[in-house]
Amino acid sequence: MVQTDEEIQKLKYVVISVIGSHAGEPLEEIFLRKITDITRTGKTFWIINSTKASLKLINQMKKTALKENKDIFCIFIEPSQKGGSADTKLSEPAKEYSEDKQIWQSFDEKTSPVTGKMTTNSYAMVFEKISLIESELKLNLWDYADFDNQNEPIKLNQFRSSFCGIQKNMFDNPNKMKSNLRKIVAVAKLHSVGAIWLR
Repeated sequence: MVQTDEEIQKLKYVVISVIGSHAGEPLEEIFLRKITDITRTGKTFWIINSTKASLKLINQMKKTALKENKDIFCIFIEPSQKGGSADTKLSEPAKEYSEDKQIWQSFDEKTSPVTGKMTTNSYAMVFEKISLIESELKLNLWDYADFDNQNEPIKLNQFRSSFCGIQKNMFDNPNKMKSNLRKIVAVAKLHSVGAIWLR
């Protein structure tokens, strides 16, 4: 699993996500709960809500990466400043998940609650591995372009706190973010399922 700067630099396809607290639950507890899910069932679910990391984009990136025999990782980073990531207040539990919105499955009873803001288009990334980063490992956002528009750099904000990214030098792009170096909190490997619908 990714633990060093050299390993980070080899990741071509990523989901970059600014991490914040969730309904009052400390981050460490959330990650430990999700890691326990993986130990028990082989996977865990992480609700996400961003137009730049939509279910369609994540699964499109998954197909592209598969053709190149590459894995996709989600890199969880700290906000540029304290309070830079909006805390998630709502904590509604999802009851079922589906790959196609046709066939729905109930969550394994060993899976911890999958909670967040539930809508008719709620979805989650499925992870098969999560590693907490204890070192001061940092991600340089200028190393990645927007997967959906590869002439543009990653531009995170409170409304788009997650992005599908592809490794590409954006150092000379005038639209790049100023706060480019972000501490990495955790790295998760995307399951072969990719992203799934919730209800």
